[in-house]
Amino acid sequence: MPLHSYFALTAFSFLLMFFTFQYLRLKHSGSDVIGIPTIEKLHFYSGKIAIITSWTLFVLKAISPGLGYVNIPTGLSWVAVGLLYFGVIILTMALLKLGKSLRVGLPGKGTKLCTTGIYRISRNPIYLGVHIIAVASCIYFPDLINVTFTIYGIFMHHRIIKQEERFLAERFGTDWLIYSAKVSRYV
Repeated sequence: MPLHSYFALTAFSFLLMFFTFQYLRLKHSGSDVIGIPTIEKLHFYSGKIAIITSWTLFVLKAISPGLGYVNIPTGLSWVAVGLLYFGVIILTMALLKLGKSLRVGLPGKGTKLCTTGIYRISRNPIYLGVHIIAVASCIYFPDLINVTFTIYGIFMHHRIIKQEERFLAERFGTDWLIYSAKVSRYV
């Protein structure tokens, strides 16, 4: 396996351990990990599955570099791995900052509006990190199936974000309006 494959697998191993730790921490504290889907359940969960599939294809390509019908230059593989690490950093920072407010779907009643840390740069840094990793996957493994899953997943997540922001506007009123006027949706 090429060196970039080991770096990619290390990043995904970290993500798996981090997600597992976050899930166990939330469950231990009594928090519900699953919130209410913001769009139709089929679209909501299929968008999540599409992104996870794209990430899985990245891992499979790292394990088996000969996979697929498009061979990319080694330099481009390193660009993809660099984007992967950038996405992992953004995603990790965002998840840590949310703490107990983290949900897949709409949050519970005790949720607070997070406007500090990485949330001063992006209103949706979790989705930004997720999308960067998916785009990195398409660079690393530019297969039509992977690109299709990524485009679909990003499109569904954009719909989810728009509904989440409507919810946040209703929940936090003026605080949300001030925050959303200062900070853009993605970057």
